[in-house]
Amino acid sequence: MRQLHWAVALLAGACAAQADVYYEEEVVHSGAGPDKRGARRTVYQVYIQGSKQRVSADIETSEQMARVLRSQGQSLQATTILRLDQGRLYDIDRTALTVRQAPLPAAKPAAAASPEQTPDREISFRTRSLPDTMRVAGILCHRVAVEMTARHFRPGTREVTRTNRYLYQAWMAGGFPGYEEITSFLRLQKARTSMAPLAFGGGGLGEGPEDPGRLEQELQTLEGFPMRSRLDVFTAAASGAEKQLLRLSRKVLRLSHEALPDSLFQPSAELTRLR
Repeated sequence: MRQLHWAVALLAGACAAQADVYYEEEVVHSGAGPDKRGARRTVYQVYIQGSKQRVSADIETSEQMARVLRSQGQSLQATTILRLDQGRLYDIDRTALTVRQAPLPAAKPAAAASPEQTPDREISFRTRSLPDTMRVAGILCHRVAVEMTARHFRPGTREVTRTNRYLYQAWMAGGFPGYEEITSFLRLQKARTSMAPLAFGGGGLGEGPEDPGRLEQELQTLEGFPMRSRLDVFTAAASGAEKQLLRLSRKVLRLSHEALPDSLFQPSAELTRLR
């Protein structure tokens, strides 16, 4: 009987270790500049099962911005299914009830990190691990802060024409149920395709000034999963005062670690297939 109890316990542990992950996150973009261009709130529902991922995004924004997004071919109610096991991508428009299948772009060969200094730009970083903690979706997190300053020079001189400053704060967590599945999927995605992460606070950095790529490289070195984060972007001309360009806030609202139905990772037969 004792052996049976041990067998049941081991089986339960194995099932827990192989469970799937679901989390919901909210990303709020303040909009850029004084007219808050591009302001919107997006709620992502993220499902992960091994090498498969489903991300549904619902965007709330002004009617003017909604028209801009639609003109760019972006649905306000979209779902993407990423099948790393099959090398396939399904883009679903839940408003038009259509789906488009495409092959995944191939992974890019490893490249050397971008230099921090170039003749016309000088970048500096300051990273701090702070003592305060916070629970997000019931998970204990610790705060880290990364500040990047990019000084841009007039070509061929050391005359500063503008300075861009990025202040990123995140409440990081690791080791929670579902953490390994999330990070394993991200590692596998990076190895198999050049496609950027669909969630994980992805998107938005590129809408700031000229330096987001270098900041993203730095953020990838942080340990843990950001359960909550905030990015503030500031700029100042050579002789002007610093002003804020935008704020990008992200928060995981809920997270679960349990089995998901396989049907989530296949497009519905009721959708109209586009070529």
